[in-house]
Amino acid sequence: MNTREGKAWLALAGTKGIGPKALWRLADFLSSRGKPASWLLRNPEVAKDALRQSRMNIVLPDPGRLQSEERDQEETGEAAVLYPLHPGFPRRMKELKDKLPLPAVLCARGNLSILERPSVAIVGRRDAGGEALRLAGSLALQLAAGGINVTSGYASGVDSAAHLGALRGGGTTTLVLAEGLGRFQARPEFRGLISGDNTLVLSQFAPGDEWAAYRAMARNKLVCALSGALVVVASGPERDARGGRSGTFDAALSALKLDLPVFVVDPSFFPSPPAGNQELIRKRGIAWDPAAGIAPLLEAMKTATKKKVPEQKKLF
Repeated sequence: MNTREGKAWLALAGTKGIGPKALWRLADFLSSRGKPASWLLRNPEVAKDALRQSRMNIVLPDPGRLQSEERDQEETGEAAVLYPLHPGFPRRMKELKDKLPLPAVLCARGNLSILERPSVAIVGRRDAGGEALRLAGSLALQLAAGGINVTSGYASGVDSAAHLGALRGGGTTTLVLAEGLGRFQARPEFRGLISGDNTLVLSQFAPGDEWAAYRAMARNKLVCALSGALVVVASGPERDARGGRSGTFDAALSALKLDLPVFVVDPSFFPSPPAGNQELIRKRGIAWDPAAGIAPLLEAMKTATKKKVPEQKKLF
């Protein structure tokens, strides 16, 4: 349920001049003082001091309206707002936030316990051919059978094939949106498969935000940060003939910056090799033969978790 504290964090996230790094800094500040974000909204000058910003306009929502909305939300089961001090906020995000500008506020609907499960992200082109879609679905089904959650960006093509494969295999999946959670609708092929137990829908954007290309690029970082490994099924080149960036390629680069194992389907698997796969392999991607199954992925995740996690300097 979206509580008053959740709404306070949404207000902070929607304040002009406060980006992800500032939100993480405020979380440190609040944790050190044992205070909630709602207290910060009532004391905007304190927030300005904490961020060393003299020009910041924070407006406290009317308390009476918040209480009324909270009662409505209890009845309607509105989505939760997760923030760094929330007990359900993904631990991986806290560990990785200094490697990339990861979001500090998430809107979520569905099974929050999925955030604590081992996950593999599967990504690929929207216009990938039938071979790539069948592979994405088969891989997701194998992961589901192994108790691994499947994370992707809920786009058409490879993303959707991965989500559907996990659900059809009786597993779980995380849908990471490139729009606000208030705009989410289950597409026809997902109906009858999605439930409150097997699916988690996440968005880092304000509930009413529309889809935009730049939001899709930002969403890629969250897809990676929630996962223990990334599998690239089929990618375009880093830049197309018109200079446009490939979202799939961008996701792989983000995963590499997060030091995640990045598996790239061996180009020889396809009759017409995807233009970006070999390029990603040259950039430290691991060539993966689908005939090898999920064993290499699981072993890489196991090895990564054995690495010593640096001691957290932050308070939460």
